[in-house]
Amino acid sequence: MPLYLDETLAKDSLSMPDIVEAVRNMFLGQYRGEVRNVPRTRAPIFDRSLNVTAATDSITGRYAVKVYGAGGFHILLYSRGEGLLAIMEADWLGQLRTGAATGVATQLLARPTSRKVGLIGAGRQARCQLLALQAIGMMDEVRVFARDQATRENFCCQMAGLLSCCIRAVDSAESAVSEADIVVTATNSTTPVLQRAWLLPGVHVNGMGANAAGRSELDPQIVADAETVATDDPSQARAEAGEFITLDKAGRMDWGRINPLGRLLAEGAPVRSSTGITVFKSLGCGLEDLAIASLFFDQISGDGSARS
Repeated sequence: MPLYLDETLAKDSLSMPDIVEAVRNMFLGQYRGEVRNVPRTRAPIFDRSLNVTAATDSITGRYAVKVYGAGGFHILLYSRGEGLLAIMEADWLGQLRTGAATGVATQLLARPTSRKVGLIGAGRQARCQLLALQAIGMMDEVRVFARDQATRENFCCQMAGLLSCCIRAVDSAESAVSEADIVVTATNSTTPVLQRAWLLPGVHVNGMGANAAGRSELDPQIVADAETVATDDPSQARAEAGEFITLDKAGRMDWGRINPLGRLLAEGAPVRSSTGITVFKSLGCGLEDLAIASLFFDQISGDGSARS
């Protein structure tokens, strides 16, 4: 019988450092040709969208399908030899693995001395973004902006008990990022919430909230000016990365500049200047779901089959 794993178990059993490592290893497996990511598909259902991601791992013989939309979030984890292993509630899992991907990219692309974080957005994805940056040891101070004052202040109060650094709400997006060397946008905005002119030289930007063609968190000039641009899945980015698509429509996009995160992890990020900008465009993809689902299943079941 397959296991049914709910969100309460995930909150009690999973640690962000373990998730970061599992996601990193899965990206490396993709670079080696062992892991295959299936880009997200979207279909209308009722008044919303039905979304499906998937990935396979030839080394462990596991594969996962994530389905979410009108009826919640679930991952189905399979074994090639044993069939369906588990059905997992996956709202919190999705937030955790998205944060972990940001952690992996930030470790790779940000300057090693980076510690000041500017966060735009205080919704459901923002929490795990900060937990991941804390887990990799690259956060001493956080400034947070969200459009609603009560939302941003409540978020900072809640996170203060989970973080070992100073966190405070500020009154504008520009104030949140003006002194930051790591910036995270965690919104589903259809228009840019982060402007190129606000950024310090040498900053690393994680644009992780907007993952559909009609959404765009970053001023496209940030992408155009960046020394290095990475994403979790370049083929998925062609359909979902609004900032890239905007540049492409203007005839300003060189898709050859978009680096798969797995390749940069394996080969090393290009040498960066002290003033250059780096960007990670996070879309959320099936291989990240497979990474966290395998980790979660192995911790609950006592199985040691997860990728390491």
